[in-house]
Amino acid sequence: MPKTHRIRVAIALILIVFGFCSCRNKAAGFHILTDRKELAIPAEIFDAVHPDIYITIRHVPHIDAYSIGAEKPDLVIGRHLMADEIVKLLRRTESEFPIYSGFKDNTDARNRHYFTHLSFGLPLIVGKKEVIAKLPDPVTVDPEQLRAASIPFLKLNADGRPMRLGFSPSWKKEFYTNLLLLRNPAAFKNGIMGIDRNLIDAVVAESRDWIRAASGGVSADSEFNRRYRYVADEYLILNDRILFTYMDFEQWNSLPDDIAKHLDFRYLAGPSTITITSVTSAAVPRKSRHFKLATQFIDWLMSPETQRRIMKRWNRDGIVVFGFLNGLSTLPEINETALITRFPAVEGKIPEAHYYTIPNPLPHQWLRIQESVLSPWFAAAISMENTLSLPEAYQRWELSSLVEVE
Repeated sequence: MPKTHRIRVAIALILIVFGFCSCRNKAAGFHILTDRKELAIPAEIFDAVHPDIYITIRHVPHIDAYSIGAEKPDLVIGRHLMADEIVKLLRRTESEFPIYSGFKDNTDARNRHYFTHLSFGLPLIVGKKEVIAKLPDPVTVDPEQLRAASIPFLKLNADGRPMRLGFSPSWKKEFYTNLLLLRNPAAFKNGIMGIDRNLIDAVVAESRDWIRAASGGVSADSEFNRRYRYVADEYLILNDRILFTYMDFEQWNSLPDDIAKHLDFRYLAGPSTITITSVTSAAVPRKSRHFKLATQFIDWLMSPETQRRIMKRWNRDGIVVFGFLNGLSTLPEINETALITRFPAVEGKIPEAHYYTIPNPLPHQWLRIQESVLSPWFAAAISMENTLSLPEAYQRWELSSLVEVE
């Protein structure tokens, strides 16, 4: 059985067995809803030192207002929780932690806040070490630099079809959103329906021009994808088929050692800013039956000693998790010590705090919207196949989603 499959099975078994067996001889049930499977280990550790409680965990691919209402959890831990629809279901807490200043939420008159941000992801541009070393900045690369480095790599065969491409915005569905948020981190402040049409047009034009310059046109780009990109990008890089790819920390950390040793990365950035791609947060629902225990669990998770212990345990058990909950910790102390000890590839590459830009709260069901609306809409717009505006495409998807729920 492959190692990664064994790990998935082990985590699944922990989630199932832990929920049913840990309740013996314990009085109070404590229920966590999360999109992070590796949270089973921290929950097991916490449960072991609290003999009066038992913890159950429900894992879902993504958390939204519907799943919170259905599960009625005591604690929610996951990505993209800051939409208004979810905030309405939460209660404020008072704990404070020495996190990066940009992750400190607005508080009310009593210094209370809805979220405790635990970890965060950044967009990585990956290539061969010798190629990455030639980029102008030792930490970041902006879209224009990426495009300029990619275009000379283009090579056509006798029929004029691309045999090599440096990088194309079409390769990763998240890339269009990154271009959007780099231009304006508040792009989704008013939701999909209120998005600036000029901003959308600018990103479509930028992406279309990039694809034309990098491959010769949209059809040539699509043909290259069909002919070559059934193989993982990291292998295409090592075989000099492509120059760069886009990924996150979780993907980077899952690369085999014999592949990763030849690769390096920079963070995709704008002028002096890196737009954070995801934030994993903890929050306590209004209807939590054990809100004091939920707060206690959050306080425990935000202890540097706890995070070090959890990272060591993941490593000991062979569970592949980058950093803390597959991202950089919001505690600078952890990133400056335990994280670079465990992951030497990031030493000297933890950006300074002023680089981080957290987008305004993203729309409810963000991951589904990006997958089902934004990515296909941008692809069609770049190919000049669109008959609907982005808000119209979103409305059509939203109506179909409502039918599914009913």
